[in-house]
Amino acid sequence: MKAKHWIIGWLIIVVFGLVFIGTWVGKIDPYFHFHNPDTETYFYSLDNERSQNDGITKHFDYDAIITGTSMTENFKTSEMDEIFECHSIKVPYSGGSYKEINDNLEIAVSNNPDLKTVVRCLDMTFFFYDKDWMREDLGEFPDYLYDSNPLNDVRYIWNRDVIWKRAYAMTAANDEKNFKPGITSFDDYARWQDKVTFGVNTVCPDGVDQIEKAQDRHITEEEKSTIYKNIEQNVTQIAKDNPDITFYYFFPPYSIVWWRGLAANGNICKQIEAEEYIIELITECDNIKLFSFNNRQDITTDLNHYKDNIHYGEWINSLILRWMKDGKYQITKGNYKDYIRKESEFYKNYDYMQINGQVDYEDDYYAAALLLNKEYTG
Repeated sequence: MKAKHWIIGWLIIVVFGLVFIGTWVGKIDPYFHFHNPDTETYFYSLDNERSQNDGITKHFDYDAIITGTSMTENFKTSEMDEIFECHSIKVPYSGGSYKEINDNLEIAVSNNPDLKTVVRCLDMTFFFYDKDWMREDLGEFPDYLYDSNPLNDVRYIWNRDVIWKRAYAMTAANDEKNFKPGITSFDDYARWQDKVTFGVNTVCPDGVDQIEKAQDRHITEEEKSTIYKNIEQNVTQIAKDNPDITFYYFFPPYSIVWWRGLAANGNICKQIEAEEYIIELITECDNIKLFSFNNRQDITTDLNHYKDNIHYGEWINSLILRWMKDGKYQITKGNYKDYIRKESEFYKNYDYMQINGQVDYEDDYYAAALLLNKEYTG
């Protein structure tokens, strides 16, 4: 009998403990799964895109959203708000697929009737992927945070890392001297600008070799079918379903080293053919404004703007916002053929050995100063 009472007593203690912990985690809610942040009491660090973006999208106040892969991580919502006269959030998914990003946009549309403007990049490296493809090399996706099933919320409220590394750490921080509650700004959220260097000595320190002419590959009907399904499901359908929202989509300007890789394996024609087909699909939607900066070769050929073969400095992000608002480099039904022709002629005929002769500026922001001065003063 004593054993029975002992077991029941321990069960009561365990249940009470679990309820207490779950309630405590839910009250602090470091991933904003249940409510918006209590920034009067705690400090919330924005540093886990996949786990925090869903809550940000559902519970924050905004009428504009910036989303996409790491190509969007250096955007500043303060600039977005000023340029577009809006109140924006930034929810990037580093390495995220078209589906992952679109799924979050669907959540934004469903939870925020005030949403009027979307800024999103369309990475050219993902043109040929299946419509349902998700990154499996980034760890397990936290579906339990995104679905509407309350039963699997136990994976959040009784998650060891959430309890100790988030809730406990945030509670303990309140006792520190000079503690100030708040939240990471969206300007700083996911920003990697100050952690890297730029220039040819970083992007390709050993230089590049002469390209052996490869046979040109072209897009197949099967690949066009894959592209159609991907774009329809993850890019254009949301615009068709929400005609009152303006979608600013852009192809991020990858560097000349990325284009050299296509030239080396004979895939430039195939890549540009896919881009042209995608442009034709997207420009059918009146509320999508599509932009590309690939023909700003003064940028794409200067590695002082890049930390690797695709990632550019934050000054490019700043210019992209202004260019899109001003309608510069927009691709339309009337100009896309000319755009494709210029892009194809340049990258197919470029002398890629010129990369080896570039000057690497000692001050990475010198490239920004030159470019911004040119843009604003001529």
